[in-house]
Amino acid sequence: MATKNLSNLENLERVKGNVLSPIKLLLIEDNEMYSEGLAMLLRSSNIDVHVENSGEAALEVVYSLKPDAIVLDIMLSPYLDGFTLLTKLKTDLRVAHIPVILISAMSFPDKIEQGLALGANDYLVKPFKSEELILKVNSLVNLSKNISKYSDRESIAGHISTLDPDQKLANEFSALVSKIIADNIDITVPELVVKLSVGYARLESVVKKIYKTTPVAFILSKRLERADLMLRNSNMTINSIAYAAGFKSTSYFCTTYKKHFGNSPLVNRNNKE
Repeated sequence: MATKNLSNLENLERVKGNVLSPIKLLLIEDNEMYSEGLAMLLRSSNIDVHVENSGEAALEVVYSLKPDAIVLDIMLSPYLDGFTLLTKLKTDLRVAHIPVILISAMSFPDKIEQGLALGANDYLVKPFKSEELILKVNSLVNLSKNISKYSDRESIAGHISTLDPDQKLANEFSALVSKIIADNIDITVPELVVKLSVGYARLESVVKKIYKTTPVAFILSKRLERADLMLRNSNMTINSIAYAAGFKSTSYFCTTYKKHFGNSPLVNRNNKE
């Protein structure tokens, strides 16, 4: 049974209280038995789940459904695989802002890195605990809403031409940072300013307004988040993770990681189970 690989209802009761407002979720999984079992558990936690069993079908509904989050299986068949679908979603401004969690039975570091490089927000290896997925979905949705709470999400999704100029610049900045980190490129904020064709003061002002931090701190936090995902979902060495996330010094990576997450990379790796 699909539910056997996930969790039991007793554990779910502990996380139900974390989902304070209804979440609309698009679940894309080609194993119908597994998807229905997972959907049943998610629905018991105040999550409105819409299930599609192919990438093609998901593309047909995502624009009208406007989900708060997407859970996407990598191994879709037969035509549109998960990575290809993820690329389509993350390069379309109408839906690029929607958090995506990849799920897969594959735990290979290169697959995890590929998913993160394409813009996925998180990665879970099957079998996983359903309460872990619920907490991740809730956390990502809340973060997404907090970032854009001052703007009209309907306008962003349906009328890109009327997008708030500050939000538009913030989106472009975030997307460029994601690409830079995915490609492991060493770049300075002044170089980013040139690529975005804006002044330094304007970029800093917008980033502080939308993300409540500076451009430099934003980039660092994104590198650390990518490193943490690799740390929790792969067997890569800490040195390799530091390099893959764009850090030239492992000692600097470990220091900033501990300051950001509260524990050292080694402690969090040992506690990941």
